[in-house]
Amino acid sequence: MSPTRKLFANAAIAVGSSAAMLLGMTGTANADPVAPPPIDATQAPGLSAVQGLSPAIQKAAADPYNAVSTLMAAAAAFTGNAAAPGDSKNVASAVNSFVAQPAAAHVPAPGAVPAAEAHLPAGVDPAHAVGPAQEALPAPAPEAAPAPAPDAAPVPDAAPAPPAPAPDGAPAPAPDAAANPQFGPDAPTTQDFLYPSISNGCLKDGGNVLATAISVAGPAKIPAPGPAAGQTAYVFTAIGTPGPAAEQKLPLNVTWVNLTTGKSGSATLTPRPDINPDGPTTLSVIADTGSGSILSTIFGQVTTTEKQCQFMPTIGSTVVP
Repeated sequence: MSPTRKLFANAAIAVGSSAAMLLGMTGTANADPVAPPPIDATQAPGLSAVQGLSPAIQKAAADPYNAVSTLMAAAAAFTGNAAAPGDSKNVASAVNSFVAQPAAAHVPAPGAVPAAEAHLPAGVDPAHAVGPAQEALPAPAPEAAPAPAPDAAPVPDAAPAPPAPAPDGAPAPAPDAAANPQFGPDAPTTQDFLYPSISNGCLKDGGNVLATAISVAGPAKIPAPGPAAGQTAYVFTAIGTPGPAAEQKLPLNVTWVNLTTGKSGSATLTPRPDINPDGPTTLSVIADTGSGSILSTIFGQVTTTEKQCQFMPTIGSTVVP
């Protein structure tokens, strides 16, 4: 049992009748129900990595200057551990790869204030690093356009078939030349978190509940009201649960750190009347993450119309154009 789970279990046991506490008894017939058994590695083989990396992301958000080294060290604790479950190693490897890929771009410029405004790495021109992709295209486009243009011109004269590939080939280099080549015209707007979350005893009959988490890079129309450019939307869905309670007794939070700019922050996910009001319970929030490589962790509790549910943390990566 992890320290977090022990804390939660001890807290649940400690809540009892005042008479039991006065008598120093550990439990009575009238005590609160015993907490469900903890979730083990058999049920969630990647949980140990998520539990270890979630606090590391929160630490990185508090100290963006050392975010890369903090996250890589936390991931190495699992990737280099022969006894770690395979799923835990996979989760840690995914985090390590995401953090390490553009290593130079993850270093905030000198003078950046941690957790304050976004600051670009030294030597990066803000005019070409922020805003919609269309604004970033004109600079690189001239280099890619002249080369294909001459080849495309004679092709239509030779045969009618080539002109179709030529227009398709012309716009292709443009998105590739943008700030982030992963974002093409057909790129998905949603990005799944690396591992599902789970809550034991969340159903009315005591059953466990899996939850999925996704992030949506703006600009996008979903989830309502839709993230704008430079924003990231987070959606957390507890599968199989009834609708959310009108009042969320304890928060479900997301903490994120922008590895590209050094900006970081936290936000609370809440239910919306226009997103699954009758279930499954779905909470969402839109955060001003700015453009860049975002690493996030969602953790906390969800209140359904039937139960109060503690969810294990989950982590996810998002690239915002």
